[in-house]
Amino acid sequence: MSKQTAVSVIGEFAAERRYSDLSELTIIRARQVLLDFVGTMIGGYQTRLGQLSADYAADMIAGDEATIVADGRRSTVEGAAWANATMGKFLGMDDSHRIGGHVASQLVPVVLTLGEQLRLNGEEMITALAVGYDVMELVHGAVDVWQRERGLDHKGQAGTLGSAVAAAKALDLPAGKIAHALALSMDMACGTEQYVYDAGACDTKDLLAGYGARNGIHAAKLADFGFRGPPGALDGPYGYFHAFGPGRDSPALDRLDGEALARTGFKPHAGCRHVHSCVDATLELLKSGRPDLDAIASIEVDTYLEAITPDFRVNYEPVNVGQAGFSLPVTVSVILTRGNWFREDIASFDEPEQRRLRQLVKVGLDEKIQAGHPLTNGCEVRIISKDGTLRKGRVEYAKGEPENMLTDSEFEEKFRYLVGEMLPGEQIAMLLDCAERLEQLADVGELVRLTVPQKVAV
Repeated sequence: MSKQTAVSVIGEFAAERRYSDLSELTIIRARQVLLDFVGTMIGGYQTRLGQLSADYAADMIAGDEATIVADGRRSTVEGAAWANATMGKFLGMDDSHRIGGHVASQLVPVVLTLGEQLRLNGEEMITALAVGYDVMELVHGAVDVWQRERGLDHKGQAGTLGSAVAAAKALDLPAGKIAHALALSMDMACGTEQYVYDAGACDTKDLLAGYGARNGIHAAKLADFGFRGPPGALDGPYGYFHAFGPGRDSPALDRLDGEALARTGFKPHAGCRHVHSCVDATLELLKSGRPDLDAIASIEVDTYLEAITPDFRVNYEPVNVGQAGFSLPVTVSVILTRGNWFREDIASFDEPEQRRLRQLVKVGLDEKIQAGHPLTNGCEVRIISKDGTLRKGRVEYAKGEPENMLTDSEFEEKFRYLVGEMLPGEQIAMLLDCAERLEQLADVGELVRLTVPQKVAV
């Protein structure tokens, strides 16, 4: 690529990026992201879709390049990354970047599978992961509003582009080939959010993460083999920014400051990230004690626009758990009755008391929170009793955001919850230790092998 284009600038940035360039906070977040998403993969493996994904990769994408996490069987790098990403997304408890979206579900499977195959060390894996976050934040930030209006999904869209650069960096490709990997991946970017309307009746919410991881690796391998992508893949007349966003103008490429990973957040709860500030505001209200549920006259929930639109986010009559996990009225009713927002709690959405309570919920826009969005994602919940008593809970940031981060003990508690009884205590302790010394690992495969129960260890 002879002249400077958006993909060539990104290619040069990625090729020149070194572990020594990363900030201390970026490295800390890398440890947390790896531990967090390994937990969601192991937890997701224990579900119907997780088992189906592992079986498909092992049976239909035969290979011996990389391990299917928690399962132990082998597949190609693309096949294992696809399965790991799909199973890791299923529980909906992966990380959530305010600009980049759900990034880990595409990038972690890429760097883990290639890291295992290539015997990358921890520093090399962390660097590839960080570069992928930088690209996803830049690219998705340029098209997010327009993609949401059109119903496009960021995991299969920007996730494919970020995965391509992370994979190319893991493969240690030069700047020109990284640029071609990114350019080639543009034409593999795909996916819509129709699944939110058909929640519970399809698997595409999670398959899209698998597509992003698989296609990113495929694009990097094509570039390494000598295939070329269009120089204007991002900022050309018919490039990504025009086709999927507001126009061909590039975002300010100096936004590639190398700190995107440091800005990611985490999900302590299940369900959609946009209901989490409502979860936290309701929990804040409950700190002074649970109100008499029979005495509640009305419940008011005010938050930012993206959390209350489209209408599936204010769904008073969900028909399955998938739909319930997006609904603010359901969120409040579940927290008031159960005090938690894990998948098993959301599954109770249709109990009589919860059906009654959610009919009392009125959802509105908080102008102050909206003015700060997406850099803030807060919520206020107000409960008015029949005698006029008002109780209020408010958060400016959902739990797990950089300004309201999980503690080390909360990360470990979540990890142990997700793993459940699948791994023995000694193995869990070893995984926790691997994550704590991630940058010191001589071979990423050490971590991958620890995800598999001892009886089928690879």
